[in-house]
Amino acid sequence: MKGFLLSAALGFVALALVNLCGAYTGVLVPVNRLSLGAAGLLGVPGVTLLILLNAML
Repeated sequence: MKGFLLSAALGFVALALVNLCGAYTGVLVPVNRLSLGAAGLLGVPGVTLLILLNAML
């Protein structure tokens, strides 16, 4: 349980950092239920997946 909560927190922080740095890098991930769910359930790999999907679509 502790590991899951840490992974979720790191995912939320990674999502926030991606969006904060988006003005400089041009990479923005919209914050909605899907992105929050991916960041919360999958952590940093979920945010990476969202970035890759955003780049492909």
